[in-house]
Amino acid sequence: MPGVNTTALDEQMAYSSNGEMMRFSVVALGVMPLFTVFAYAEIAKLVFPSFALWQRASSENTFLTSMIIRSIILALAAIQGYGIVSALAAMGLLNGSPGLVVTGVASFVGTSALMIWLAGMARIPHLGNGFWLLLAVSLICAFPGELIGALEMTRFGAVSSLDWLVAVLIIVFAVSMIVVANVLLSGNGDEARPTLSMAVLLWPPFLANIVAGYLFVIPSLFIPELFSDAPQLLNVVSLVLSAVLIPFFVYAYYRLISIVRPDVARSDIRSILLVVAGIQILVCVGLGFLKQATSFSFIPGGGMLIVCVTVLLALRWSPGRRPALGI
Repeated sequence: MPGVNTTALDEQMAYSSNGEMMRFSVVALGVMPLFTVFAYAEIAKLVFPSFALWQRASSENTFLTSMIIRSIILALAAIQGYGIVSALAAMGLLNGSPGLVVTGVASFVGTSALMIWLAGMARIPHLGNGFWLLLAVSLICAFPGELIGALEMTRFGAVSSLDWLVAVLIIVFAVSMIVVANVLLSGNGDEARPTLSMAVLLWPPFLANIVAGYLFVIPSLFIPELFSDAPQLLNVVSLVLSAVLIPFFVYAYYRLISIVRPDVARSDIRSILLVVAGIQILVCVGLGFLKQATSFSFIPGGGMLIVCVTVLLALRWSPGRRPALGI
């Protein structure tokens, strides 16, 4: 990042891991501006199906929507980048001169523009653009370092063999369930049944977490000490609330399918989406409780594991797959 105080950086490196040094990089925001804007756009599409119909009505509408979303992403990157630059300058880790602040913000915006370009260049069957690939890569790249840390903890006796056994079994079971969900949504070889968009598998866990976060704001405003002394209780309540919200978002996708493509909204589609919702709940809640019960840092959230497995399967099954039902 332009203007970093190298002396302060050397001091930070003495106490921080290499991964934590990422916050001094122009890629510190990663794909988060894209994720944030795409998530809210997805919520808007589910709440207002007329927006999805308008977007699909013509190529001009699709292009206009895409340009608006990209503009919002860059604006969000500028705001978040300014926040990071200001915070680092306040801590004495960055030169806070106006010129370097502008340069730092421009660097964050440029990096987000690069992410938009990369997402647009990669096309993955059933997943649309390459955004999901970029999101999966961020987790996959961090996995080796997290795994090495877990092995070090095992060597020092902080993690038992039983912890490893339970973690591996739960993760393997979760991966197998995600594969089942992918097979169901991809048609399972049934040419008479349309292939559904993987958005119905990928988005609900994340959207449920976003809405759950907003629901926590209300009690926190009136009872600020409610969860202050019980962070684990907060995590449990968050998991339960997300599990309750996931079926609502899956139903919202079925409702959208019924409006956009009423000819394919059949009873078997409803059954498949019901199974998919159950798998999402099992994976997200199971991994959530596993992260709380163990000291492993490499265990991903349920939503991120669904993304990684689905992206890998999409890359593996790309040849010869039927086009998905766009929603």
